[in-house]
Amino acid sequence: MVQQKMVMKLTMEDPKKKAKALKTAVGVHGVISVALEDDKIVVVGDVDSVDLTRILRKKMGHVDLVSVAENKKEEKKEEKKGAEPVAVTWPNYGPFMQQYPIMIQEDPYYREPTGCIIM
Repeated sequence: MVQQKMVMKLTMEDPKKKAKALKTAVGVHGVISVALEDDKIVVVGDVDSVDLTRILRKKMGHVDLVSVAENKKEEKKEEKKGAEPVAVTWPNYGPFMQQYPIMIQEDPYYREPTGCIIM
């Protein structure tokens, strides 16, 4: 999913309800940030807006989903001048060590599993 900016209108009369709304919104998986604007709560994150509204309605009562928009992050592209990738080469040394084959002795008492549990 894409990060979304959701604005929801709540009825929050006292600080306890504001704290409860913030705690509920932050507890949802995928929420990046939550902010309060008067009687509105602004949630930014990778969350389904309908699910978040449903969860807030269970906890808070009446909740209106005012708007849902894609969160546009301004990505700053910094260009580094003079920092071009440099090719790395390994020096060639003289003759390499000769590799000998490894001899493994088989265990004469080892049997392949047959798949039968009883035997």
